[in-house]
Amino acid sequence: MIIGFATISRERHPGGENLVDQILKVIYHPLYLTDYPTASCETPERVASIMAVLEKYYPVIQALPASETDILSVHTPMLLRSVQENSDLYSAAVMAAGGAIMAGQLACQGQTAFAAVRPPGHHASPSSHWGFCFFNNVAIAVEKLIRAGEVSRALVLDIDLHFGDGTDNFFMDRKDVVVANVQDSNREMFLQNVDRALGSHDYDIVAISAGFDRHLQDWGGTLTTEDYFTIGRSVRDYADAKCQGRSFAVLEGGYNTDVLGENALALCRGLDS
Repeated sequence: MIIGFATISRERHPGGENLVDQILKVIYHPLYLTDYPTASCETPERVASIMAVLEKYYPVIQALPASETDILSVHTPMLLRSVQENSDLYSAAVMAAGGAIMAGQLACQGQTAFAAVRPPGHHASPSSHWGFCFFNNVAIAVEKLIRAGEVSRALVLDIDLHFGDGTDNFFMDRKDVVVANVQDSNREMFLQNVDRALGSHDYDIVAISAGFDRHLQDWGGTLTTEDYFTIGRSVRDYADAKCQGRSFAVLEGGYNTDVLGENALALCRGLDS
């Protein structure tokens, strides 16, 4: 369901409105602004600040919730029940997982997408969660594509400041999914490690766990806004060359709302073909 289209510049997209299907889509739902119990830094304003920028440039598609079957493809029934104990949190969390699923499905249809979801997910393991995360959105999306036979080999590129232990824990014994947690406090080395991860194997799809907390004005103090464009462009170039353009990104961290929207826009512009 499309809830809104940004005005598309004919200078940037010479074909005008007939090129809407060819540009990046933003996945969003108002439930991402739910004020559920979590850490004080993980606020609804994070997503609000991103959407205030992205909706000016890209079509916005309303997310649909993940099913219990989707959640249980990655998490244990006990973990599912623990999140269900708070109805507000659960509603937002299943919608976040559903937004990631939608982004992955769009990627398999040849449409790049950025899922501006909340809560984030990469610290959620099969039977435990922490770090503001409850369900592992990216893992759920990738696993659904694999089980449906849409892809057979995937790369999860995690660019968050913090190691995505939950994603790593779920896929660690798998040969069909490689999880590349890029961890380097040196800016140049970080970007080189992104390229190294992309060049390590051939994949059918690239899923970005898109954390922005390594920005110069965020907790990590490493990357510039332009670097997020560079990362997006590297992923796009790889996807175009190796996996029929299939890539998508899902929001993880990023806590300085003064710069978060522009950083997300830079990544999207890099990914946008």
